[in-house]
Amino acid sequence: MRPFFSLTLLVIVTLTLGGVPRLWNFAQAAFNDPKWLPALAADSPVHFEPAAEGCATIVGRMLPEALRSVEDAHGRPFAQAPIVGVYGSYDNYAKANGMGDPRIAAVALSGRVVLSPTLCGAESARLAPVLTHELSHAHFFGWRGLWAERPPSWFVEGLAVMISGGAGAEEMSEEEARARIRDGHALIMSEQGVWRDFSSIAFADERGGDFARFDLVYRQRLAFRQAAMFVAWLKAQDEAGFAELLRRLEEGKGFAAAFAAAFRADLPTLSRNYLATIGG
Repeated sequence: MRPFFSLTLLVIVTLTLGGVPRLWNFAQAAFNDPKWLPALAADSPVHFEPAAEGCATIVGRMLPEALRSVEDAHGRPFAQAPIVGVYGSYDNYAKANGMGDPRIAAVALSGRVVLSPTLCGAESARLAPVLTHELSHAHFFGWRGLWAERPPSWFVEGLAVMISGGAGAEEMSEEEARARIRDGHALIMSEQGVWRDFSSIAFADERGGDFARFDLVYRQRLAFRQAAMFVAWLKAQDEAGFAELLRRLEEGKGFAAAFAAAFRADLPTLSRNYLATIGG
């Protein structure tokens, strides 16, 4: 399916569900497709605003290795080559990212990876891992049908953090994440649930201890790190089962059924087993 057509369908679905603000953001993304920007070369998937040409050149050098690492981790090629948009304007970036928010570092949407100007400037050290993180999303959703039930956010983000070597969970160590679990503040990893935004991320016993003092950035990084740790544990426990889970999800299967079929155990059982290894 052509990406622009996919975005158009996404707009229709969002309107049907009554998501007017999100509808506007998706509509803006559809009409600000980075594919229409200049490309590094005729056959290059990297497109850029003129002010970001230097950064786009760097992205072009990084891209082959990032694509290989994502394909190796996911166990198959991309369903279709992703388009990468590199922006010099925060305003134009916000219009293209489907969120309408210029503060987000990068977004993967309908076969596009859209990179903020901050990754070409103040946060340039994050460019390679963030690119890999978003390519993981583009790969995963590139194989799934538009109408397929979306897997829980903890799994999608945990997978991308694991593959990218920590992008999205910077400044949150595994040691600190384990300490929070032992304090009773484990990320709630259910079989359903899409995080609308970072404020919707839920942890166990949020009112206990001093957990309430942590801001949304801390909670987001903690959630991403804990999710990545659990995803990595699942893969280490049963690599064949993990690969089967990915294939079933890419086929559009529901998460609970796909998980149970792949691991021969349900998510609540394995998550309890995992938390017991930490003392949570």
